[in-house]
Amino acid sequence: MEVSKNKVIRRIDWITVALTLGLSVFGVICIASATSQGFEEDQPFMAYLGTLFTGNAVKQLIFLALSIALGIAIMFVDYNNIRDFSAIILWVAAGVLVAVRLFGSNQRGLTGWFYFDALGVGIQPAEFCKLAAILVFANEFAKKTEGRSIGIAKFSELWPILWKCGMLAGLVIIQPDFGTAMIYITIAIALLFMAKTSFKVLGPLIGGGLASLPLLWMLLTPEQKNRVYVFLDPTLDPEGAGYNVLRAKSVSSSGGMWGKGLFSKELLTQRNNYLPEEHTDFIFSSTCEAIGFIGALLLTLAYILLIVRLFYLSMRAKDDYGSYIVMGVAFMLLFHFVENVGMNIGIMPVTGIPLPMLSYGGSNLMTTLFGIGLALNVDMRRARNNKLQIR
Repeated sequence: MEVSKNKVIRRIDWITVALTLGLSVFGVICIASATSQGFEEDQPFMAYLGTLFTGNAVKQLIFLALSIALGIAIMFVDYNNIRDFSAIILWVAAGVLVAVRLFGSNQRGLTGWFYFDALGVGIQPAEFCKLAAILVFANEFAKKTEGRSIGIAKFSELWPILWKCGMLAGLVIIQPDFGTAMIYITIAIALLFMAKTSFKVLGPLIGGGLASLPLLWMLLTPEQKNRVYVFLDPTLDPEGAGYNVLRAKSVSSSGGMWGKGLFSKELLTQRNNYLPEEHTDFIFSSTCEAIGFIGALLLTLAYILLIVRLFYLSMRAKDDYGSYIVMGVAFMLLFHFVENVGMNIGIMPVTGIPLPMLSYGGSNLMTTLFGIGLALNVDMRRARNNKLQIR
């Protein structure tokens, strides 16, 4: 039995598409606002408009176009065909992570980038490899739960998942990038619960994880340990590690209820280097200043709606593999959102985790839209059986 492409296209979840594109376009505007000079009343508006979308803003616009193309492309590749290449995807991801550690560019103490000086852009493989991890984990969990009314009941069933997660996360940790590595681990843990893993299996895992925390602390660099101290008390180093945290909280609250307005010359971020990384790590703070508490509340609601929508798509997937893929993407976005917003308002440690679709950066934007394209891919095929093929 065959089904036309038009019939599959009609199953696209336009709510997810609208939320994704809306946040992504708004992100370009926020980057332009955070990195621009304030509008002067005697300045011709068209002349001012021409100065906005330059530098990082125009790069983000190009990244967005590429990301949309990638997201659309993956929607039309049956996700079950990707499953056959899970082993290749795993080892390619591991190989790329090894290569970037050996030959990558060191940026702020992290050897996790391939940087191209001629283009003025860099690629962060650990971002793209999160998608590889989702596909690999989804396949492994699906092999254990498909056709069964119960979840994972034996520790031996988890071994393929544990060593693959450990390998990918470990290769990111040695960059060293603990923040991104935590995303790999969080996705695996979340899928463990979604796979209805027996507590007889989860109990020892949780206990082992807690017991390993002292070892993890020993592996942290002095700078990373200082970030934890500063998270607990930013005033310990107000001119050093605590500087960004204190400034981010100040900028977030300075917008009041309704904000100062995007591109306003009254924005604190218009001052030279008042808030470092105002268009990347701390884009949420700079945006809150512009749109105020009410705007930030609506922005937060948009993210929550997108994540909840993805969980809904996972529940109506036709098979476990597809469901785990969508869950993986949802948990990836959830971790990014909670960590980034949390560190902007001072309730989470600063880890350099970007806010998806708002923070400047091509690697994360392409990863995010590709992941949402995968989720839409699964949902588009929710009513088909395994014998259906797209012409």
